[in-house]
Amino acid sequence: MAYILDNDRVGFPDPRLAEPDGFLAVGGSLEPLWLLNAYYMGIFPWYDDEKGAPYWYSLDPRMVLKPQDFRLSRSLERTIKSKHFEVRIDTCFREVIEHCAAVERPGQLADTWISGNFIEAYCRLHEDGFAHSFETFLDGRLVGGLYGVSLCDYFSGESMFHTERDASKVAFARMVDFAAAHGFRFVDAQQPTNHLASLGAKPMPREEFLSMLEGGDLKKTYRGRWQNNTVVLLIGGNQGDRVSLLMQAIIEIASRIGTVSAASSLYETEPWGFEAEQNFLNQALVVDTDLTACEVLQRALEIEKDLGRVRPGEDQGSLSTLRPPLSVKKYSSRPIDIDLIFYNNDIVDTPALQLPHPRMHLRRFVLQPLAQIMPDKIHPKFRKTIAQLLAECADEGEVKEYF
Repeated sequence: MAYILDNDRVGFPDPRLAEPDGFLAVGGSLEPLWLLNAYYMGIFPWYDDEKGAPYWYSLDPRMVLKPQDFRLSRSLERTIKSKHFEVRIDTCFREVIEHCAAVERPGQLADTWISGNFIEAYCRLHEDGFAHSFETFLDGRLVGGLYGVSLCDYFSGESMFHTERDASKVAFARMVDFAAAHGFRFVDAQQPTNHLASLGAKPMPREEFLSMLEGGDLKKTYRGRWQNNTVVLLIGGNQGDRVSLLMQAIIEIASRIGTVSAASSLYETEPWGFEAEQNFLNQALVVDTDLTACEVLQRALEIEKDLGRVRPGEDQGSLSTLRPPLSVKKYSSRPIDIDLIFYNNDIVDTPALQLPHPRMHLRRFVLQPLAQIMPDKIHPKFRKTIAQLLAECADEGEVKEYF
């Protein structure tokens, strides 16, 4: 049976009481508190009636995508690498949801559920920092995208659209990589479709889905405007007050590069490739930024210099924007080192910058901190997760958690 909600009191019945088609209740409102309570319980609104009363659902089965299961086809991979499209995040949320509202969805239960009330409700949720959009542009025109709600450590996808072939898939791939890099456990894709199945999503019994939700921690919600690019850094050093220098580096990174949205524990490791009196402390960071990869590199080098790092061939009064060539790089003690490991899923090979970091898969002191915060992120060249690369790493150097 369907339940009539008390409009004056936020609350929902147990989602397990939904009818076979998932219909659970009618009433309440689309105000942020109602929406957030619903998503936290595994419930979502699907449409509203002529009086504006929302209809709430909890489907069984539920379509769920775990980041490590994402299927990136060779053709889509080529499209992404070609840079034919530009992907942005949270720059035109209203336009994305309005495009989604205009999409015809023959064969689906509710092909016009995104009413004006829905648009305004989710725009409010976006302004509150809980709803987000991934947007695909071609020659400056919005040609695809998706939007959804992020709560705890998961993303609930609501709808997507495209006016150019593969545009929505490119946005979807960026969303999955963002989720993996930020340690999200899963993407709730809601309704089973062949399209979602082709991307790696799988139907999950509602009871199993609700069990996953029970482990949700509201403190992990990544709230606010999400920036366009995700940078993964490894910071470290073995000279001076190691902990203090790492803390100073994080402060400078947050000030000059972008939002530090995740950080691993500190790990102590032996020097790699040379001997030294003191071990290194290393830490992995996820940083969200609107800077380009080259701008991130430039600012990282400036931070290193300001914190006392002198690279071979540099004097104290100059800053080289180039890393030493891989074939001649020499290892030595240093107060601070800031290495770029990933920039989104970009593959770059220039004298100044190689992405992903060309030796990361060979270094346990890189993989272990990464595995703590993003075990399911997929390496774009090897098509393996960080957890898999760590399990296969032949490096026997000791890496132990410091704190």
